[in-house]
Amino acid sequence: MDEDLKKKVDIVVGLSRLAGGTLILIGSILVFIFTEAALDSDAVIEINGVPTQDPMDKIGAVIFSALFPILGMFLAFAPSRLLDKWAAKIITRLG
Repeated sequence: MDEDLKKKVDIVVGLSRLAGGTLILIGSILVFIFTEAALDSDAVIEINGVPTQDPMDKIGAVIFSALFPILGMFLAFAPSRLLDKWAAKIITRLG
């Protein structure tokens, strides 16, 4: 791997880890909020601008928001060699 590609890969991997940490933080807050709403029968959430109290919609919101911290954990804690290969492939294809 040449020096220019190595610098670009390091930047992409660093930004991926930063994005992973952000996804973990924000996603965990969303999971907490939607879990509280799912456990409260009087809570109202909006889906596509329509207020709803349907328990299945609330559980769906919890499951969907749980994807964010899961993706964040992958980005933040994946082995460097895996992210290096992934970033190098993307950079070479786009560049």
